Amino acid sequence: MCSILAMYDPNAAMEDGREELMRELSARMRTRGPDGSGYYGSKRYGLAHERLAIMDPEGGKQPIVYEDAAKTYAVCANGEIYNFRKLQAKYGLTAAKTGSDSEVLLQLYKHLGNEFVKELNGIFGFVVVGDDGEHMIAARDHCGIKPLYIGYGKNGVMWFASELKAICDQDCERIEEFPAGYYWTPKEGFVKWYNPTWDFDDAVGTKDTSHVRAILEEAILDQTMADVPIGLLLSGGLDSAVVSTVLKPFLEASGQEYLSFTVGQEGSPDVTAARMMSEFLGTKHHEYLFTSEEACANIENVIYHLETYEPELIRSAIPNYFLAKLTSQHVKVVLTGEGSDELFAGYLYFRDAPSSNHVHNELRRIFGHLHNVNCQRADRMTMAHSLEARVPFLDPRVIDAVMAVDPKYKTIEGEEKPEKHALRALFDGEIPDPVLWRTKAMQCEGVGLNWVEDLQKFCEEQISDEDFAKAESTYPINPPHSKEEMYYRRIFEKHYKGMDKFVHVWEGGCRAGGAAWENDQYTRAGVKNVKQLAKGLTGVKGA
Repeated sequence: MCSILAMYDPNAAMEDGREELMRELSARMRTRGPDGSGYYGSKRYGLAHERLAIMDPEGGKQPIVYEDAAKTYAVCANGEIYNFRKLQAKYGLTAAKTGSDSEVLLQLYKHLGNEFVKELNGIFGFVVVGDDGEHMIAARDHCGIKPLYIGYGKNGVMWFASELKAICDQDCERIEEFPAGYYWTPKEGFVKWYNPTWDFDDAVGTKDTSHVRAILEEAILDQTMADVPIGLLLSGGLDSAVVSTVLKPFLEASGQEYLSFTVGQEGSPDVTAARMMSEFLGTKHHEYLFTSEEACANIENVIYHLETYEPELIRSAIPNYFLAKLTSQHVKVVLTGEGSDELFAGYLYFRDAPSSNHVHNELRRIFGHLHNVNCQRADRMTMAHSLEARVPFLDPRVIDAVMAVDPKYKTIEGEEKPEKHALRALFDGEIPDPVLWRTKAMQCEGVGLNWVEDLQKFCEEQISDEDFAKAESTYPINPPHSKEEMYYRRIFEKHYKGMDKFVHVWEGGCRAGGAAWENDQYTRAGVKNVKQLAKGLTGVKGA
């Protein structure tokens, strides 16, 4: 995992001083890659890179450059291409200079042209440039697991950056988020390359998830690809328990130590369940137990790295920030359970969905926002501490398989068919019942039932009544609805002034607010009834 910064300069307007400037801007993202920096450029382009060494730690430095008598090609990439060896074998690409998965991007581009992006299974944002900028492609993965921004400067200059902080103060006419599942070329502009077959109005699919397990297991094992040790973020919820169960035999066979990590406050549902799961699996378990005071003290750090002022996302990101800080002291790579709820209808407000078609359409809606919520949180909080997070539930094969399941099989029907029962059933008898059947918890509440109240009280104390009365005039775009929201907004503007259009704000102020049905589970301020989140752990030691 790394960061990229690229400049396409067709008129050579910024040739003088380009390398010095780009190295300076790229260094702003060094937490994404503290193991080395690189630069390569020509008259019309520049590529800068900060590297977290995971694949071929010694030989995989970037940018990777192919030079011959005719043309020069270079690649700068952030992410992982999990099927790179299969692609090299498929197309007979045997002349690799390194053991880095990123090199296959150069090989495939030369071999197939722009369409090679459709062959990739991975998480990525990259730029490939050839022949002094005459040939160029930039691309982002299928659902925005890895971040990428594009800036439109003067004299035809184009910027590409992994994080907003690298280019937010450059002389750009506008900056936009690079859309997930697209590639861009100077001649074609944006082209949508990810076109899932489940994008339909009336869901008619398979009747169960019996075929899903094998696909999920393959995705999990593919994402163990690394030349360094890996670990697991064990939240105590169903999704990470599933990943941990599949992961165990692989780690045992490979002789790797099974390291797991969790975050929370003492006695919280997540910590209690994670301890149970760790004991069951026999992992070497690590915990970060944070206080409300610590959460309040790190709000600005979280917003700076998260690059948003969206309150629901910030609240859920704060525990992740502490978790990544702990985990990075032991490993560089972790697997997580992110993305499952957007496939299996895991959120509590799905209890109120009036029909299975409503369930399917809502899953499509929230899946389309993953790049601005779960994926953004997972990437930014881990990379703030030089840690790579992998998300096997968001493997495109898993997505296709689960979204093809008849939504009737995902519909919640009281105690007998709770949220994500379709996934729970696949692992019944393999995961301890108190973990397998516990109520879904949003992370900000699952890690501690009352700390969010303390956080919100702290934020309210930072904003005067007089300032809050001016909220709509001070912030005409997405005006804050509470002092908590205004405090986050104030910090965001400090670091990213004028960049407020990048922030996705849920309709109604929370994920559930934009659903096609009314519900009483979530508000802008969080879950109404946090006591229900301990369901399933009653009687368990520590609950």
